[in-house]
Amino acid sequence: MSEPYLLYSGCLIPTRLPFLERSSRFVLDRFGIDYEPFPDPTCCVEPIGLRSLGYDTWLAVAARMLSIAEKRGSKILTLCNGCYLSLKEAEHSLSERGVREKVNLILEPTGHRYEGNAKVEHFVQLVHRVGEQRWSELAIHPQTRFHFAVHPGCHMVRPSQITKIDNPYSTHIIEDLARWSGARVVHSDEWPRCCGGGLSGIDDRISSAILNDNIAKFKEAGANAILTPCPFCFVQFDLKQQDGMPVLYLAELLALALGANADEIGLKYHHVKL
Repeated sequence: MSEPYLLYSGCLIPTRLPFLERSSRFVLDRFGIDYEPFPDPTCCVEPIGLRSLGYDTWLAVAARMLSIAEKRGSKILTLCNGCYLSLKEAEHSLSERGVREKVNLILEPTGHRYEGNAKVEHFVQLVHRVGEQRWSELAIHPQTRFHFAVHPGCHMVRPSQITKIDNPYSTHIIEDLARWSGARVVHSDEWPRCCGGGLSGIDDRISSAILNDNIAKFKEAGANAILTPCPFCFVQFDLKQQDGMPVLYLAELLALALGANADEIGLKYHHVKL
């Protein structure tokens, strides 16, 4: 019997959005998924800024966590697009033996060693694999009031040769899960756009322009809410838009469809109220 998934919630969710982890755990529990918290985690060293400042540091930090999962015989289950991409890119880079041995020299004083056998999975992949039939059996509260603009986020689909979750030009997994939950999908980009969040610390004017352009397109399509699996995109849509369109993290929608109470999963903590 395989070990439980190691649930890796990253940095943003525990520090600013703990209610998103609550909804994720509700869904995992309802489906009987065996998991436990990742032991002694660190930051994944996110893929936008920090990695570019210290590539070897990023790779060593990621390799340490991959080695922990490898030793346990467990998969790492991520709740964040950025964490997923960072760990998947590390997994890909460390598949080269020369790179792996160089990193293992860095890890040696810590007592960790990575042999290249760890696996990383996104929450989205796991819950989609449950299948429509199982969803139809357990989704007791169809969320028919929602007309969603689906926003998968950049790091879930790009670079596609690394992430391998969905078709980067015509995503469907988030749409499937929304429909299985009883909601309508009224907008989905053929080439998923950026939310603008990655530019917020560099040029807030450009970041806001990208955000507002997205919202305008969502409204044109008739959306009354945004659906995303990415906590960074969630923050961008929930805190920075001016139009007041609610946003749901994917696990929140799934938890509601599976019978969760709104207060139980912390919907009251949203800035833009549903």
